[in-house]
Formats: sequence, C-alpha cells, structure tokens
Amino acid sequence: MMLTLIDVMLGLTLLFAGLSVFCSSLVEALSAWLGLRGRYLRESLFHLMGEESLYRRLIHHPAVANTVRAGKRHGAPSYLASERFVAAVLDIIPSRAQAMGISGFPERPVPAGLDPIVAEFARSAQFLGECGIAVGEPLARLALRNGKSLDDLRKALAEWFDSQMDRIGGWYKRHIQRLLFGVGLVVALVMNIDTLQVARALASEPALRTLVSAPATRVASEREIELAALLEAGRDRGLPIGYNCLSEPDRGVEESIRLCTKQFQRGSWLEHLLKLAGLLLTALSVSFGAPFWFDLLLKVANLRSSGTPVATKKPA
Repeated sequence: MMLTLIDVMLGLTLLFAGLSVFCSSLVEALSAWLGLRGRYLRESLFHLMGEESLYRRLIHHPAVANTVRAGKRHGAPSYLASERFVAAVLDIIPSRAQAMGISGFPERPVPAGLDPIVAEFARSAQFLGECGIAVGEPLARLALRNGKSLDDLRKALAEWFDSQMDRIGGWYKRHIQRLLFGVGLVVALVMNIDTLQVARALASEPALRTLVSAPATRVASEREIELAALLEAGRDRGLPIGYNCLSEPDRGVEESIRLCTKQFQRGSWLEHLLKLAGLLLTALSVSFGAPFWFDLLLKVANLRSSGTPVATKKPA
C-alpha cells in the first residue's frame, strides 16, 4: 500500500514537472512578446522615484537610456544595473531640485567631514522631500550617513537600489505566478489533464505506475523531461488525458463536437464539479513552477529507491 502511494506521488510529480516546464516556456514567450519585464521595470522605477518628471529624467539619462534596445515593446529596459542607476540619480536629483527652485531653500547643518558634492546632493534630496517627492527623504538620509566620500555614497546608493528592487521583485514573481496559473488552466482544459482522474488511474493501474517510476530518478537528476513522449506513452497504457471524442482522425468536426456535447451532458453535476476541481488542481500545481516539482521529484524518487521499511514486532 505504501509503495503504491509513493508511486502515485511519483507519477503526479513527474507529470507536474513536465507541465510546469511546458507552461513556463509559454509564459516566457508571452512575457517577451508583451514586454512584461520591461513594463515591470518601468513601473518599478516610477514607483521608486515617486514623481513623473523625476522618473522621466531617470529613464532618459544617458546612463540609463542606452540600455533601452530599439524595437522592443514599451521602450523600457528589462534590466538596469545598479551602477547605471547611481550615475543617473547623482545627476537628476540636483538638477530636479534646481528646476524646482532650490535656491531659496535654507541651508541645514551637515555632519563634519561630509564631501561637498555629497552635501549638495543631500541638500537637493532634502528639498525634494520637502516638496512632497517621497524618494527625497531616504536619499537625503543615505547621503548624510554615507557621505565621507563620493565613492561611499555610490556604494550606499547601489546597495539601496538593489534592496529596493529585490523587494519590488516580489510583485513581478506574484504576477508571473498568476499568469502561470492561467496558462496552466488553459493547458489543462485543452489537454484534459485532470489531477483527480490521473491519480485514480495511477492508483488502479500497475502498468502506469511502472511507466512513471522507471524514468523518475533520471528526470529528477537531469532536470529534463519530454512531456509529449511521457503523455503519449501514458495514453497508450490508459492514462486518462485528452478527449476521446476528438481522438478519431477520420471523424468530422461536427460529429466530434456532437459526441463531446453528448458526453458532457451525460455527466452529473457532481462529476462536473469533480472535473472542475481536478482541472483547477492541475493549474494550481503548475503555478508552483518547475524547480519546486523537480526538487520534490528527486525526494520522492529517493524515498522509493530506499524501499519501504518492514515492520518489526515488539518483543512481548
């Protein structure tokens, strides 16, 4: 019983790993076509700057503008190195402060030994903060704390930028995960991959369990899987994927649609509910991503190869 359960887990994990690789490649292609990475970086930089004019000065600064590749969607870079951001910020903060009328802004006391260029940058950032631009205050504090030299400020700004982008990066990961769920649901619907039906088939068919247990260790170690070959071999041994009403190549489109409609109408509301649950489970599993399933596949494969311990009786 335990070995059967492990083999079912192995089969499902192998299937989810292959589906995740396939869906991830679709998401990457869609992301590149829509320019999602560039749009995400653009929105992140706008959020970081907190003001339209300051953002435009940043994105059009020579240190940043030449990272934009011509012909790409949305005209935004998909990656910005911290040193380019620092070079741009050191220019645009004072220039934006000058444009907003910093000349009348009162001088404030600064720590002893502060580099003059850093002191002017801190004053400009403070002025922007007073004008309601949110990025001004953190940049001013950063300059006052790390202003012994311009190199110290550059290093501090780079670390600050990297930490901000790491925090904002969670937004993009969550967005991609939702997109991966959507693509996974479409694939599950088109290919009729129902997790509940697949689990039942694996539990009841030893031939299917044998099919998935053999390549599992190799797939887990190499992290490569041919989904089409796996699904074709599974269908040959009774894996419940695809639509039987569409499986006959000589059958016309109208007849195929009629058969599919008849099969759907024969099912009860409970069967339809379970079907929906199985498809949603497939999509949810895909959203975890291929690395998660490959790691789990290796653990389950190692568990199976270690064997099931034999129970021993306790001495009377």
